Amino acid sequence: MKKLFVSFFAASLMLLGTQAFAQVVPGAGYLHVIENSKNIKSGESTGDAFHTNGFYLGASYKIRLGDYFGVAPGFYVDMLFKNVNKDNGATIAGIPIGGSASYNYTEVALNIPVNFSFKYEFTDNAAFVVFAGPTFQYGVMARSTFHGAVSIGGIHYSDGQAYNHYGKDGDSNPFNILLGGGLGIQIGDIQFIAGYDHTLLNCSRSDTGYYTGAHVIKAGINFAF
Repeated sequence: MKKLFVSFFAASLMLLGTQAFAQVVPGAGYLHVIENSKNIKSGESTGDAFHTNGFYLGASYKIRLGDYFGVAPGFYVDMLFKNVNKDNGATIAGIPIGGSASYNYTEVALNIPVNFSFKYEFTDNAAFVVFAGPTFQYGVMARSTFHGAVSIGGIHYSDGQAYNHYGKDGDSNPFNILLGGGLGIQIGDIQFIAGYDHTLLNCSRSDTGYYTGAHVIKAGINFAF
């Protein structure tokens, strides 16, 4: 799978070198990802949805295919985070006992989107944009850290544990393909976009009887200089 990811990126670069009219378009934005798991046989959901927030940063190489259409291979880095903290306390036999627990999740992924676009200029300085296409994704890192702490009579005890989701015994598939699209408004050289992607492959590798899919909601800014 890693070889497929690298080969596709190399092929995209070769394609870019053959184009006469092209433009580098850097961009950045906000991400919200929702993961849902379900039993493949019954179709029933298993547990609550897993929500993460983060951002993306990168650039695409826009190639015009006439007055209205274009294609834009790109390279982007996603970073996602989730932090949960809980605190509880009590007094037993006059001794104060406090407890806390925290969960931290961090994910980094490399993405090669190939978006086909339609652009309609309704004024000399503004345009409406529609785009859609696949994204080839490879997860570099996905790590969860659990930390628990307890205090008894003012004395603190703590413990921590980390889990690598892409490791040898991990539960997540680092390679995925997403499909989606979005809308945008371009004013001058700046594009304001909003989009949605959905994973096509099973994000989970922990149990073949379960399927985990991700919904990706994004909003960002592109600079079409």
